[in-house]
Amino acid sequence: MTSVVSDVRVPASRAPHARASTPRRPWRGATLTRRASTTEASATLKTQYTYLGGNSWFAQLGVSGVKVLCDPWLVGDLTFWDLPALYTGRKASLEGSNDWMRVAETADVILLSQSWEDHCHKPTLRELPKDIPVVGSPAAVEVAKELGFSNATPLKANAQVRVRPRGDTDEAREGALSIVAVAGALVGPPWSTREAGFILADGSEGARVYYEPHCSYVPESVKAGLRAVGGRVDCVVTPVRSVDVVGFPLVSGGSEAVDLLECLNRPGLVIPLRNGELKQDGVSAGLLGTDGTTGEGFAELCDERFGAGKVEVRMPTPGVAIDF
Repeated sequence: MTSVVSDVRVPASRAPHARASTPRRPWRGATLTRRASTTEASATLKTQYTYLGGNSWFAQLGVSGVKVLCDPWLVGDLTFWDLPALYTGRKASLEGSNDWMRVAETADVILLSQSWEDHCHKPTLRELPKDIPVVGSPAAVEVAKELGFSNATPLKANAQVRVRPRGDTDEAREGALSIVAVAGALVGPPWSTREAGFILADGSEGARVYYEPHCSYVPESVKAGLRAVGGRVDCVVTPVRSVDVVGFPLVSGGSEAVDLLECLNRPGLVIPLRNGELKQDGVSAGLLGTDGTTGEGFAELCDERFGAGKVEVRMPTPGVAIDF
């Protein structure tokens, strides 16, 4: 992987704004309603995104041609600390005829946002070729290295790396994919280092895609990342439904996801990350709750904040590509 890593100075990190107070509902994998819309997002940026369930997705960027595999979970169940009695998550089957494990092997880069098992799914990572370059949070990259990945680049908040298709050695050719890390979720104690979100910038004129799986962010870091990619983001991949564990916020959504869009200068397209829609078993499954925000409800929140139709919400079907 051709990579140039550079640090960008930003103000000291602070915790994200307070989570909105919403009634807690029992956790369940309900299907989110897609926003009714008379128009679809145009495919002028020549980018194809496919949601793969959980936090996983695959995208091919149109300018650079780079294929990105993010937080892959493609085989087996999801457990934490190899304790299925504590928690076991299962995804719905992916639609279509693609063998996604084989498609995953063609990725030019694996993007890992967090070191937890629902992002660094070890059974999947063990099966992938170890020469695929990995870019991720420092904690996630340590997991990848332990599993044998030979080219793994850790990114601290507001560092960046450039990626080209594997086998492309033309250093002078324009059109690399820039990956800018931003401060992401705080998943440990208050003194721990935040995990990562990312802004993908496809060459100088191609798509700008923001991804962070918990809707947890530091505004100063996000704004610095936005400046680093030219001040615009076209598509946001974020959860829109909040999730808590016995009242402790785990994943934010709803009005906080709308706040994120405002921080990103109101991108025109949101593809919700449906990372709560799993079949779940184990003693901890009953401790999870949600605020119940649907895709339709989130679209209404966007209309209220930004004006009718200013933001399109496109609900992904696992295994089915979205072009924009």
